Amino acid sequence: MSLEEILIDAARREVSDIHLTAGQEIFFRADGEFFSVGEVLTLQDLEKILSEILSPQLEKNLQEKKSVDFSFVAEKISRRFRVNIYFQRKFPAVAFRLIPEKIPALEKIGAPKVLKNFFTATQGLILVTGKTGSGKSTTLAAFLNELCKVRPCHLLTLEDPIEFEYSAPKSFVSQRELGQDFLNFADAVRVALREMPDVLLIGEIRDAETMHAALEASAAGVLVLATLHTKSAAETAMRVETMFPLVQRDAIRDLFADEFSAIISQQLLQTSGGRKLAAEVLLATPAARSLIRQGKYIQLPTVMMSGKNLGMQTMDAAVKQLGIRSED
Repeated sequence: MSLEEILIDAARREVSDIHLTAGQEIFFRADGEFFSVGEVLTLQDLEKILSEILSPQLEKNLQEKKSVDFSFVAEKISRRFRVNIYFQRKFPAVAFRLIPEKIPALEKIGAPKVLKNFFTATQGLILVTGKTGSGKSTTLAAFLNELCKVRPCHLLTLEDPIEFEYSAPKSFVSQRELGQDFLNFADAVRVALREMPDVLLIGEIRDAETMHAALEASAAGVLVLATLHTKSAAETAMRVETMFPLVQRDAIRDLFADEFSAIISQQLLQTSGGRKLAAEVLLATPAARSLIRQGKYIQLPTVMMSGKNLGMQTMDAAVKQLGIRSED
């Protein structure tokens, strides 16, 4: 199969992921299910595919770093993909993630209703967390797309790579891609303050330096949104602290307690009607801030249970509401 045939077939089946390498069958993932399409790629097939999607600079980066991330638009089907190329057993392998054609509405994806309360927020840090493939990027895109329609603002995104493209007539949108428009997240977040954004999206916080810059941006009066690969609100708060050396942790707990607005931890769970979103929600109430300052993360679920009327909920409650069992 040619690259065009593979991508057309993937779009027709509405898959989320495509996996390719030499000597193995082509694999798709749709609605969480992983399956083969029965075609085996030769090394020549794969090299032809790579020649179609890699620019000279990306080819150089791949050889130097042994992996590369970028976005790719299949012009003939007008679909956008997030692409990762890496090596396995000395052969290149490719993972495509199909980006939805349109940014969905928050209601359609089943995102927590309380997110809409932040459309008018002028500062704070909102973290959307979960494992890879849990829909974090989609939740953030849906939120930002609706926010830009509700309120004129300057939206600045820092992504690796750019996934969704925003079209917001009432707002000014600056989308920057790692490696193309900036060199590292921490520096880009600091420089972002000079670009005067109202809302800042950080595709993923990967280190202490970027986390600290995000907290400082919030303190400076920017609404900051970002993702982390953590499974729960309590684990997220703990992860923020443990990013830093021991001598800094008291100060970081205080800063994080002051600046965070919400932690949304989500899963996509299989149901008879397809996968559905289950989301744990922790909001920055005085009780939550106090527990974080003290490092008493194990008590945060109690705050979520008692704050149901504010829009908070634990993951157990979210899963129970869907009437299904958690994957974890």
